[in-house]
Amino acid sequence: MKANHTTQLILPSGQVIELIYVSQGDDVARDVTSMLGSLPEPEFVGECSDITLHSCEQCASELVYPVWWEEVDDETWAVERRCPSCEWRHIGEFQQVAVDQFDDVLTDGTEALLRVLRETARTNMADDVDRLVAAIRAGHIEPMDF
Repeated sequence: MKANHTTQLILPSGQVIELIYVSQGDDVARDVTSMLGSLPEPEFVGECSDITLHSCEQCASELVYPVWWEEVDDETWAVERRCPSCEWRHIGEFQQVAVDQFDDVLTDGTEALLRVLRETARTNMADDVDRLVAAIRAGHIEPMDF
């Protein structure tokens, strides 16, 4: 049986990203806790510059996402990032410009995922309608089925 656990991340821009953890077992909280417990501790580096925040410094994956952030001052953010490809984690302080660029990349990625989700939903709905019409025409569905 698949079960889901969701977590919401609120980006500095105010945009909300919902992460859905899928588990095969019955105890989702236990599975998620054990997954998180096995992650390596993030390395902390002071202020960082010339970094593309969505790129992993370990494996070069461009799927890095924020786990936690906090405003340090008007122009600096402390951000913890995680790479889902290699489990690399990092905490650093970044200038507002870099955080804004990271937020733009995350927004673009969210929009791309939503486009794919909408297209998939439309395709699935069209397939469902085609199957329903075929079943009605073949006499497999009768009024008492509703």
